[in-house]
Amino acid sequence: MIDNYLLEELVTFAKYKTLAKTAEKLMVTQPTVTRGMQKLEDELGVALFDRQPNKISLTKAGELAAQKAQ
Repeated sequence: MIDNYLLEELVTFAKYKTLAKTAEKLMVTQPTVTRGMQKLEDELGVALFDRQPNKISLTKAGELAAQKAQ
């Protein structure tokens, strides 16, 4: 079962578009958000994020997951 806080992190990221803003809004550290998002990807078995140097964005699957989680 997926923890609600992981879905909350995903929805917050979809809204604010950066890990730093997501962490700030949820009042946690950025590494906490990063680990949570990796855990969510592992649990779902799908890539939710497109990771590039100094940039992270949602994949189509990530956008759909964020919409459903909301």
